[in-house]
Amino acid sequence: MDDLLKYADNNDYQVLFHKTNEIRSFSMELQQKLYINLDETQFESEIEKRVCLAHEIGHCISGTTYTLNHSKLYRGSAEYKADYRAAQLLVPIEKLKECISKGIIEKYIIAEFFGITEEFVDRVLYIYSNKGLLMDITQSV
Repeated sequence: MDDLLKYADNNDYQVLFHKTNEIRSFSMELQQKLYINLDETQFESEIEKRVCLAHEIGHCISGTTYTLNHSKLYRGSAEYKADYRAAQLLVPIEKLKECISKGIIEKYIIAEFFGITEEFVDRVLYIYSNKGLLMDITQSV
């Protein structure tokens, strides 16, 4: 978590920890400054919170903050782009390929190795596969 907080700070993304009751997290732009809020009471583990923070940083990196007034299509695209950026932060493709080439293919081990949730492993594999980034490794497995 500290690595992500430092990344956010270095990029001038203000991370707040306010209780919202409604949503676990959000990112927003206000007066040309990017903010991230995490409601820490809504996470079951530090790993979930870490993945969520990386996702919100992903919105900031990709410039895909949005409001509920945006179309479903735009919001879906924004979520995908944020997840891709989060994947790059938490599971660099070269490190993932290295794991796979060493025979580390069980989802729970990959999750543990990278400090992410198993659900996010699925998302990372989906995104990297869609982008064609796993083609060379999947041919050898």
